[in-house]
Amino acid sequence: MRRGVGGGLRRLWPWRARNESGLAEIDAEITAFGEALNAHSFSPGQLGATDAMHTELARALDAYEQAKRDLGGDRTRTDALDVLRALDEGRHALACLDALLAGEPLPERMPLCFFDARHGRAVRQVRWAPPGGNARNIAVCAADAVRLAESPGPITPRPEPGSRLPGAQPRTAKFPTTTLVSAPQPQVSGTGSSGDQTHQLAMPSYRPALMVFSTNERAPVNLRFEGRKGRSSRLYRLSGDGTPVIARIPLPEAKKAVAFRVFASGGRETWTATAAPMREAPRFHDEINGSGSDVVHYRGDPGPGVLRYEGPSVIQVEALDDRLAYRVTVAEGSSGELTFQWPGRGYYQVRSAGAWSLSAA
Repeated sequence: MRRGVGGGLRRLWPWRARNESGLAEIDAEITAFGEALNAHSFSPGQLGATDAMHTELARALDAYEQAKRDLGGDRTRTDALDVLRALDEGRHALACLDALLAGEPLPERMPLCFFDARHGRAVRQVRWAPPGGNARNIAVCAADAVRLAESPGPITPRPEPGSRLPGAQPRTAKFPTTTLVSAPQPQVSGTGSSGDQTHQLAMPSYRPALMVFSTNERAPVNLRFEGRKGRSSRLYRLSGDGTPVIARIPLPEAKKAVAFRVFASGGRETWTATAAPMREAPRFHDEINGSGSDVVHYRGDPGPGVLRYEGPSVIQVEALDDRLAYRVTVAEGSSGELTFQWPGRGYYQVRSAGAWSLSAA
């Protein structure tokens, strides 16, 4: 059994067969994909494993879990296209992981067949016009490409899931529309999360304030504030250089509590969120090192600065005002070295998914 991102793959049990042959086929596809995940040679702890590899494995695992959830209930293959889309997402993630391991370009991804998503991934673009309409390029599966080449007659696209033909009865909603909301707490803790619960951190008596978010082990974690006020973005990617996450984030303005959700890839990480005063932000004059997202207090003079970054995505350095609200982006770039201008003393937010250093040139 392979170890997964953030602590371990859950055991991949085959699903029981359904009575309907169509659903039985999808059951078999889910089981086969789960077995492929379980047997994959990649281990997150292996030498040379990168954040991009971890991300693709996590995407494959999420797609597997989503397919299992979506297949629940009284369904037929006809209305189970969301399950097939989840499986397609997972297969593409594994293909990307294989490409990263082999040092090859990521595979091109075409959409599902235009005429019927049940046909699977499209293989080519063809020219097609609906009856009485204008010709356009569409992506089709191999079978439909052959049909159009041999007999370019009309093919009726299948309605998307959730749409209804005239006279059709509406389906009962599969999931409740409400979301679990916890009571405000001065310290909020949890284990993993799929974002299905809204947590509330009680605001301290002092203002402005930081949130200190930490995990007990390495794992990609996303945190999203439910309200946006004075923030450059309400979604924060909290991951670093292979160590447990310790991130300081400006708390949005709120009277009594701030609401947020946690999206953890591994599902087994223990995390904690607490409020802290501004003095908890590390101070520096000449240079500071860190990983992941953080808030720092620059005490030097205005002038040139240098940003060095090693990570899988873009890094941003944002100047904050006295209320810790976003003011302006002073540096943005990808892995490597970047020069920029320090506006002056003050608080700065680093948004990244890797190791970084900031210095005055």
